[in-house]
Order: sequence, then structure tokens, then C-alpha cells
Amino acid sequence: MKLKRSALALLLACACGLAVVAVPVAASARTKHASKSHLLVGVGDESGAMFGNTWFTRLPIKIARYMAPWNSAVTRDKTQMSYARTFVAQAQSAGVQPMISFDAPGGRAGNHIPSNREYTRAVKAFIRDLPQVKVYSPWNEPDFIYRSLSRKPGLAAAYFNTLVRACHHCTIVAGDLYRNANDGLGSWIRAYKRGLRSKPVAWALHPYHDVRSHTTSQIRTMERYVGHAQIWLDEISGVERRGHWPYPNQSPRGAARDECYQFKLPKRFHNITRIYHYQWIADPKAGWDSGLLAANGKPRPAYQVFANAVKGKLPNRC
Repeated sequence: MKLKRSALALLLACACGLAVVAVPVAASARTKHASKSHLLVGVGDESGAMFGNTWFTRLPIKIARYMAPWNSAVTRDKTQMSYARTFVAQAQSAGVQPMISFDAPGGRAGNHIPSNREYTRAVKAFIRDLPQVKVYSPWNEPDFIYRSLSRKPGLAAAYFNTLVRACHHCTIVAGDLYRNANDGLGSWIRAYKRGLRSKPVAWALHPYHDVRSHTTSQIRTMERYVGHAQIWLDEISGVERRGHWPYPNQSPRGAARDECYQFKLPKRFHNITRIYHYQWIADPKAGWDSGLLAANGKPRPAYQVFANAVKGKLPNRC
């Protein structure tokens, strides 16, 4: 049957829209047999300036992560919400899917852990402000031992349930955990899972200890508790300089070896389907440095390892 050109165009547009919506569902259904061809590689950073950087634009990067204070949309100071809007707009202009992880704000306000009622009001306002964001994690590192939330896995689980209810047709990633396997990661996951009201599509982990020591205890522990669910390493990198951990600072080449190790992991753990390297460019004034670019904007050895992984070329050895 022949259709008018306008009607045909409308049908094609609808079909394309349905195809786009179907992608996350298909991806989640493949978790059990995920392979390197299913791995997405992106960047986590707090500045959208990277989206216009030539070292970024030359790579087919499709995902990026941003940490926003949980109360960005309801606090009187609108600065953080403005930053989030800018990051999301720049990401989408570059054809990159933004992921938002809620976190504690800086300063004294960071010591306050919201009730689920406070959290619900705040994140609903954030979602109304940025409805185009479709990927979230409820709280960055809720198991971090220096925050009181680490002693309340049930409350952290309630945050997950809230986001699932508040953001329909979104991917809500559970966990976003940091703790070492020897520090009770498994028991924390078990307590957290008891509070979940739906099965997560994916779980997020920051296995810095595994990557720095070239071991796998954090990942194996998570896999033991989440089964065949996707695992996203949504904050990870080869780290040159960092203050609060037991490992010494290292050279750019040492960080590149760790970067290489992290991109070997999806070959061993096939349910690792996303890796977000943190961070894009070094800040010489900060205690943390895992930049793919040095402070002067020049690529470090880790950049080439990362670039190959973005293109689907995972390393065989380091």
C-alpha cells in the first residue's frame, strides 16, 4: 500500500524512536553472556569542558558520568544545579549519554545524610529539571566508612527504590560501592539487597583496590552477590596520586599499567558491561590525580590504553 510522503516519514520516525527505547532492554538481557563487544567505555568528570577537547572528540566516546549533590535542585544556592545542567547539555550536544550519580555536597553540608522523605523531594525536583537524563545511581559510595550512611544500608536501598519510582523508563544502577572485600563489602551488599524492592538491571562498583593491586577480590565479591546482573565500573582508573589510601604515588607509566589491567577485567568477568574512567584532566592543586591528560593538556600513557579500549581493543597483557 502506498503512503503519502509525510505519513511515511512519521512512521519511520516512530520506528526509529521505538528502536532507541529498546536498546537498554536488549543490553540488560545479554548480561549473562556479555563480551568485550558489549563493553561501553566512557569518562567520569566534573567538568563538561572535556566534550570540546580534541583528544576527546577524536574518540567514539558515548557515555559520561557526573556527580551532583543530592540536593542540587532544592537548595537555595543554584550553582550546583547550573553546573549539572551545563554538563548534561554539553554531553548531549556531543552525542554522549550522561549518567548522574547523586552525592553529598561539599563543606559542612556533606555531613548531613537525608531522610528518604528529604531525598525523595530533592531527586524528584532534579528529574523534573533534567528529564532528558535517563541513567542514575542513587548515591555515590554509600558504603564509604567515613559517612554515617555506611551504617545504614537499608536507607541507601530506600534511595534506590525512590529513584526507581520517580524516574520511569530510566536505568537506575544499584550499589555504586567502594569498600574493599576485606572491609565487609559482601555483608554490606547482602544488607543492602534486603531493602531493595525491585531487581537492579546493573550494579556499580569502584574497585580501586583491585586495580591498584592487580587483584580481583572486590569484583569477585560483588559477582557472588549479584549473580548475572551487569556490573558497571562507573568510577575507576589508574591513579598516579591520591591521599587517603595505603598505596604510594606512582609515575604516569605505572598508572598506565593499572589502566591496562582494568581493561583486561571484562575478559575475565563477562558481566562487566561499562567502564567509566575517572578523571579526564589532572588538577595540580588537588590531592587526587588520575587524569588521562596532564595538567598542561598533553595525553599521558594511560590515554592510549583508554583510547584503544573505547575502540573495542582490549589489552591481552600489560
